[in-house]
Amino acid sequence: MVRPRERRPRAGWRASAYSVTGGRWNPGLSAKERRERDREARIATQLRGRHVTAFFCLKGGISKTSTTAATSIALSDLRPDPVFAIDANPDAGDLAERLIGEKLSGITSLAHDVDKVTSLDELSRYTATSGRLTVLPGEPNPTLGNSLSSRDFENIMHVVQRYYSFVQIDCGTGVTHPLMAGILRFADTVVIPAAWSITGAKRAAESIEWLEDNGFEDLARSSVVVLTAKDIVSKSVDKEAVTQHLWKAGDLIVVPADPHVADGSLLEWDQLRPATREAYLDIASAITGRFGRHHR
Repeated sequence: MVRPRERRPRAGWRASAYSVTGGRWNPGLSAKERRERDREARIATQLRGRHVTAFFCLKGGISKTSTTAATSIALSDLRPDPVFAIDANPDAGDLAERLIGEKLSGITSLAHDVDKVTSLDELSRYTATSGRLTVLPGEPNPTLGNSLSSRDFENIMHVVQRYYSFVQIDCGTGVTHPLMAGILRFADTVVIPAAWSITGAKRAAESIEWLEDNGFEDLARSSVVVLTAKDIVSKSVDKEAVTQHLWKAGDLIVVPADPHVADGSLLEWDQLRPATREAYLDIASAITGRFGRHHR
């Protein structure tokens, strides 16, 4: 019986009008701000149970870690619950460098000591934090990283999920590595980074096909493909054909070229171009839109 109040605008002339009149005139939200607020609400959707996102592709060097890092920041900034990111790349992963700015190790030590971790405080000895995001660093030594097994990863996840419900995993490119079997058994959503190049698009499509052929059909159907414009692409590349080649994906999101992403250094949200931030927020929204779709 009470009319809903218009939400207070945060930007543009509408926000100015609201401030100047002391709130007596509220012109409401623009269509753009309404879409942004709705997306923020989707990203902040309450998680009932657990959700694991695996960032996975058969090809390296196409912004997989950047996508994991930026999307994890977007999620941790807007979600009410903590977000936990794991660098599970056995080949000297650098997720901690992108998020913390330091080359750290953590996953191998945690795998070795996992039976001794009985509290959040003990788990924090192996992790690092960036704002509201907690990170389990990878293994800088590829020899040690390659020694990790599927059982090691499962033991780590059993400990992590005692304290964190929302987990993001930066995977390696080797689908035959023992870690991958453990990761995909936990995954609820797969994000597949790709590129406008012919090989980048083909490897992304092959990643979807690999999931289909190896018992992960639900993950393949609900996958989120992220096309990152990293380098100058020849005009001979038909972008329409590339997107059609990836038609099996549940969602296809394009991240525009951004020098801050291409730098490969510490990733700072405020240094990203507005269009780039928009794309990463769209990826975050696509992930939270999959809550409740459990393939297991």
